[in-house]
Amino acid sequence: MFAVTGSPTQAFIDALRAVLVADAALTALVAGVFGHLSEAARTAYPYLVLGRRSRQNDGGAMQVAGGKVSVQLDVWSDHKGASEAHAILSRVYAVLERRALSVSGYVVIAGSLTCEMEEVFDEPDADKPEARLYHGVQRWTADIEEAA
Repeated sequence: MFAVTGSPTQAFIDALRAVLVADAALTALVAGVFGHLSEAARTAYPYLVLGRRSRQNDGGAMQVAGGKVSVQLDVWSDHKGASEAHAILSRVYAVLERRALSVSGYVVIAGSLTCEMEEVFDEPDADKPEARLYHGVQRWTADIEEAA
């Protein structure tokens, strides 16, 4: 019987965050890796946020539910120029690309964790109108099935 126990999205996010914060080279580059930023205090730059998440229910076989899960990683930097954001995204890529990932209650299909896109652009700093921030974005996806 085909049974679904739930969405793998949060378990995927938790697994990604655990891998990222365990990497000493990455944590040396950023002030933190966050799933949510406090609205009460300004966070020191640069930092990484596990942002927009999505799931497509387009997978699964052999009576096992599955699909593609995606997360957008956002890097924020106040460095003069985009080089700091690029360095952080480069390290994230080295840590995650095609990595075997352990997701509680699910199986990540081997080799399916990939970076679909990456870009860096500048944005105005709402707190300092005369300043620019550099916003780096990567979108990561993986094919996931429920553990049998």
